Amino acid sequence: MNKVAVLPLDKKYKSDVKKISALARKVFLLLKKNNLAADIYLVGNWTMRKLNRIYRKKDMETNVLTFCEPKKFVNIPSKYKYLGEIYISPNFIKNYRQDINLMVVHGMLHLLDYNHKTVKERIAMEKKERLILGKI
Repeated sequence: MNKVAVLPLDKKYKSDVKKISALARKVFLLLKKNNLAADIYLVGNWTMRKLNRIYRKKDMETNVLTFCEPKKFVNIPSKYKYLGEIYISPNFIKNYRQDINLMVVHGMLHLLDYNHKTVKERIAMEKKERLILGKI
C-alpha cells in the first residue's frame, strides 16, 4: 500500500483531487512500488513561476515541478518511505493543452529517480510514461 496526499492550494482545484490521487496511486501500483508516500500540490501559475524562479532560476511558469526528499533527510519512523513533493499547475496545463495525466506520471517518475538530463534518460523516461499511460 502507498500513500499519496493531493493538496489543492486553491479552491478551484478541489475537483481534481480524487482523480489525481487515484492516478498517482495507480502509477505506484503499475510500477510495483510499495510503502511509498508523496505529496502533490495543485497550484496556480503565479506560485509555479515563483517556485521555478527560486529553485530552478527560471523566471517563468511551468506545468510540473518535482522536489525529491533529500537522501539523508531525517524523518519520523514510518512504514512509508517519503519520496517528496510534486507541484502541478492545472491552469498552465489547460492553457497549453497538455495532458494532466502525463504531468502526474512525469512528476511521479521524477520522484522514482527517472530523469531527462541526457537523451538516453529522456528516451527511457518517455518510454516509461507511454507504457504507464497506456495502462491507465
